[in-house]
Amino acid sequence: MRFTLEIEPLDLDLTLGCGQVFRWSRTGRGDWIGPIGRHLVTLGWENGRLSVSAQPGETRMPARVSEFLRASDDIMEIQSTLSGDSVLSSGLERFRGLRIVKMDEWECLASYVLATYANIPRIAKMIDEVSMRFGHEIVDGVRSFPSPSDLREASVGELQKCGLGYRAKYLHSISRCIDRAEIRRLKLLEYRDLRRELMTLPGVGEKVADCVSLFGFGKLDAFPIDVWIERAISRLFNLEGSYKTIRGFATQRWGDFAGYAQEYLYFNERALAKSSGCEFSRCAQDQG
Repeated sequence: MRFTLEIEPLDLDLTLGCGQVFRWSRTGRGDWIGPIGRHLVTLGWENGRLSVSAQPGETRMPARVSEFLRASDDIMEIQSTLSGDSVLSSGLERFRGLRIVKMDEWECLASYVLATYANIPRIAKMIDEVSMRFGHEIVDGVRSFPSPSDLREASVGELQKCGLGYRAKYLHSISRCIDRAEIRRLKLLEYRDLRRELMTLPGVGEKVADCVSLFGFGKLDAFPIDVWIERAISRLFNLEGSYKTIRGFATQRWGDFAGYAQEYLYFNERALAKSSGCEFSRCAQDQG
């Protein structure tokens, strides 16, 4: 199934290569390929429009891809609002095509539980192993991420064979806590209530709850904090402290678009670590 979409602005390299998702990869042609549900999707460009190829595809595929890439987000409005921050304003244009993705809520939850204390290649390997062992075949060699019911009968030992280590017991437990009805209930909650409930689940701490709120449930006021964000906040705003302190600062400073501010800061800090230059610079007169 092939079709095109008009999503502007959109930079696939920024969006799919900045650590939000773990099963997408860049092809030699510059396209990106990865699964959405039980479909293998290839994204590229054709005459200025987003070109989409989906195997096997379905009538709802254009809507599913649009939702995944959050096509309805008004990036210009978001950046216009965030440009009022003197620290962010100088570098926002560089990130104009970076969009926050909207993953399936269950897949996002399970993936970020597996992501604790692991680098991106390790995370991707664990997710692929779980998918290959328990998911449904999409095309030869590619399987969907398993649903909670797919995993419910698996033992901790069987999950450990996927190389999950201590995370196996968490995945084992949450697959028994979550079903589609519970996901529907959680989707109705505001961010703060959602965050609190997610943190009652096995293996879900503050960072995982914020990642799942942002990338799975689409709560743009969520602000996940990892070592890169801690460095950015310290370097740019002279602020250090607990997770609660930094999250409170972000909520007050960036409000409804804290999630986008987080992605910009994260990508900028990672880029800074690889080079001598940076887009965002500390503004001495504005420490917020």
